[in-house]
Amino acid sequence: MVVDLDQVVTALDELFALDAAAPDIAMSRHLPRVYDEIGTDWRGFVEPRFAQRFNGLMRRGYPMVGAVYGACLPSAEVLDAWLAVAERGDLLVTHHPIDVRNGSPEGDVWAEGFVPIDATRLQAIAERELSMYACHAPMDTSLRVGTASAIVEALGGTIVDQFWPYGDGHAGLVADIPAISSTALVRRARKIFGVDTVEVEGAVHDVVTRVAVVGGVGDHVEQMALAERLGAQAYLTGELHVRIEGEYGRRKFDAVRAFAATTDMALIGVSHAASEHLVIETQLARWLAENLRVTVLPIREPRWWR
Repeated sequence: MVVDLDQVVTALDELFALDAAAPDIAMSRHLPRVYDEIGTDWRGFVEPRFAQRFNGLMRRGYPMVGAVYGACLPSAEVLDAWLAVAERGDLLVTHHPIDVRNGSPEGDVWAEGFVPIDATRLQAIAERELSMYACHAPMDTSLRVGTASAIVEALGGTIVDQFWPYGDGHAGLVADIPAISSTALVRRARKIFGVDTVEVEGAVHDVVTRVAVVGGVGDHVEQMALAERLGAQAYLTGELHVRIEGEYGRRKFDAVRAFAATTDMALIGVSHAASEHLVIETQLARWLAENLRVTVLPIREPRWWR
């Protein structure tokens, strides 16, 4: 089914209330920085409105869309998989407008953080008249199509509170879930997110009925402590530890390790990308199918941790 690009963009902009949203709190800092560091004219690639709000239609290609693809990150692996099958006018919807490599517990790998799309792939996207749409903070805070909301839904939970103020809402949700042990919750997380490696720290519980969830980075100990005060017995996020090289990353790592030694919550990390990809395959795919009769073709990361 072919659909008008502007129809898809307008619908997504309205879903995430982008016209009323402030410029993206993280991407307005990190996206210009990573491109400026390598001397790439990122403003020449993106749409003028994207250069102001850092959400929405990032690259306008051919006006008619034949297929809509979805991913968490525009990583080199995801873009290569997309470019291998995409035809003129196809659209890639991502949560992040740039890649992020926050390291891995697999071998204790440390990494560089935010990464730009390289010039070769930018050129291929432009030459083939492909389109890109990204929505970061508004997707993190949305209760209809949101990174945290999708996790609560997958757990069969009911939202009872919010934490972690972010953008125009909250990135963290507290939910009541059917009783489960923390060990079984880890097994369930592996299945929900399709990951083999899960970070597990903190306490062990025979019964968990309230969980705090936040997609992506979950390593802010003050927010973890707030979640515990709100009654959470488990804390499920993308990354308990962000392994970004440098003094800041090492300090944050040590702070979470110290918190884990004293908290009464079970702490579970399923990887940044996997935690935020879930919404693409579930709530976003369902919303686009119901509202525009558009099928989302998901592109998963070949390595969730990196």
